[in-house]
Amino acid sequence: MENQMETPGAHNTPEGETPKVEETITLSKAELEDLKHKAEVSSQNYERAKKAENRLKEIEPLVVELPPEEDEDGRIKSELSDVKQKLQRMEVIEAYPPIKEVWKDFESFREESDNKGMNMRTAAKAFLIEKGLLETPRKGLEKTTGGTRVPVQTGMSNDEVKNLRETNYKKYVEMLEKGLIKFS
Repeated sequence: MENQMETPGAHNTPEGETPKVEETITLSKAELEDLKHKAEVSSQNYERAKKAENRLKEIEPLVVELPPEEDEDGRIKSELSDVKQKLQRMEVIEAYPPIKEVWKDFESFREESDNKGMNMRTAAKAFLIEKGLLETPRKGLEKTTGGTRVPVQTGMSNDEVKNLRETNYKKYVEMLEKGLIKFS
């Protein structure tokens, strides 16, 4: 079935005026229902927007903005950061007591571009080693423990090897192959 909508128009037109033409639009039932549904949804959305706007107007005077210096979250973070730094300082001074006397130098050492971002304990250790203030020397290679005795030289001296090579080359080559001649 089709519904017909007519545009209202005047049938009688006075002379000198252009006659108005009526236009007929034909819609199916599904199209008509769809248009009604869209109009209803649009009306509901309009009502929701109006209610939200009115609610916002009611609430807006009640909202109070905090100035940046009174920002509770930022203040707490700042205080927490300060406490952490003081705690780290106490731990470093406890671990390395000589650093207390040269703390300002240590802080400038930490500000250098090579040392920025370094853990405070690691930086303290590096600083103390660099300045020669660390009490215990770092371990390196083991010290020799063989005593002062000079090992006995075995084999031939350089002069004897030279003499053998010049006088008896065949025996020299044979001893070299057996590993009896060692060069020092």
